[in-house]
Amino acid sequence: MGGISITQLLAMLTVVMFLAMMVFTRDDKNRLYVQYILLSFPFLAIYLLPGTLAMTTFDLITYLYFFVFYRPKKVSLYIGHVYTILFVSLLAVILLGLINADSLGNDTIRDIIAHFPIFIFAKILTDECVDDPKFFHTVVKCLQITLFVSLIFLACQFVFGIQFNLVRTANPNIAGTVVIRYPSFMSDPQVYSQFLAATSFLCLIKNYGAIKLPYKNYILLILSLVAILYTGGRSGFGGWGLGLFLVIFLGNSNYRISALIACTILFIVIYNFQDSFPIFNRGDDLKDSYDFRYSIWEDAFRIFQKNPFFGIGLGNYSNYVSVHNPDQFWMVDNEFVYFDHPESGYLKFLTELGALGFICIYAFILIPIFNGLRLYFITKDISIVLLIAGVVSWMVGFYTVYSFGDVRIKILITTLTCLLATSYARLEEPEPEEDETV
Repeated sequence: MGGISITQLLAMLTVVMFLAMMVFTRDDKNRLYVQYILLSFPFLAIYLLPGTLAMTTFDLITYLYFFVFYRPKKVSLYIGHVYTILFVSLLAVILLGLINADSLGNDTIRDIIAHFPIFIFAKILTDECVDDPKFFHTVVKCLQITLFVSLIFLACQFVFGIQFNLVRTANPNIAGTVVIRYPSFMSDPQVYSQFLAATSFLCLIKNYGAIKLPYKNYILLILSLVAILYTGGRSGFGGWGLGLFLVIFLGNSNYRISALIACTILFIVIYNFQDSFPIFNRGDDLKDSYDFRYSIWEDAFRIFQKNPFFGIGLGNYSNYVSVHNPDQFWMVDNEFVYFDHPESGYLKFLTELGALGFICIYAFILIPIFNGLRLYFITKDISIVLLIAGVVSWMVGFYTVYSFGDVRIKILITTLTCLLATSYARLEEPEPEEDETV
């Protein structure tokens, strides 16, 4: 039996500190739980407990909170019944998919158990945002702090070496033959690029009652964009570009100017230091990379066609390809490691959950986006556009990388969609008199 690693000790300490805070605080525990989760991002994906019972730090904290400390609040979420129907439908699809599967992997039960905490988190977050609309700004501030912490991790990796990380094994995408791609506290630099792209837009959301955006927010935004270049994540960078287009297209003149200034600064940095950024010097041909993914996408789509309604079972992709598509593997330490996703988040859901599960999953995301757009055209609140830009930037990157394997991305996108879903409550009453100048 191996000993406990330093990262596991840090994760245990994170859990113990959370329990101590819950026991001794008299503040609103629901809100403290949300804030603690968002500020503990570096340690939330570390696995604790052995075997089938293995949970991430996030899973363990959430289950402990839900069964010991959670007290529901009497709030009513707008179209909340729709989300309830979607949740029940998704559970039914998952169950039918498992029944329909010809075999199940050893980790299937663990993967299923790991999907409930995110719904618990979403329920608590939406309730608190409806109960107190100003909590929106607290959540945004927490994510801005977490973004800053991630940049500190990247800086340490840049200075002290890539060994400064919180993952058990080095991802093949980190250390290439030509460049090093920096993952910060994430498991994969491509996943980190999605995180940066989605959170960078939050830098443009003002604090409650603020007249102008602080200059530190601009600095954080520029540093986030430069960090994307060091991840080497082309899909993340492309996603950020599409999100930027939404801000320019839908935002007011001041935000358009701010976006164009950010683009100009980024262009100058790229033009002068292009050779220093992994995103331009990955050493792999773009066409070869696409061809590699396309062959896997074809295999995945054929799997979906064989199991169109309920899929092959949640978390069962690796087990399925080991039997039916054994050419999908990495060589890690002279061992076969079969792909746990088909190099695309969308195809991952299609193959494992079928068309019905796919619809349920993306309804959770698309309904808040469409309702947010409708609300934006009524209120002209720019924060809605910035939230949508963050989600859309992730959706672009998700096309080539299944990032939900890192629970922190799941938390991030859930947070953004929950903030969108509860925006109506925040905008029912006007905030203190503001100037739209940025």
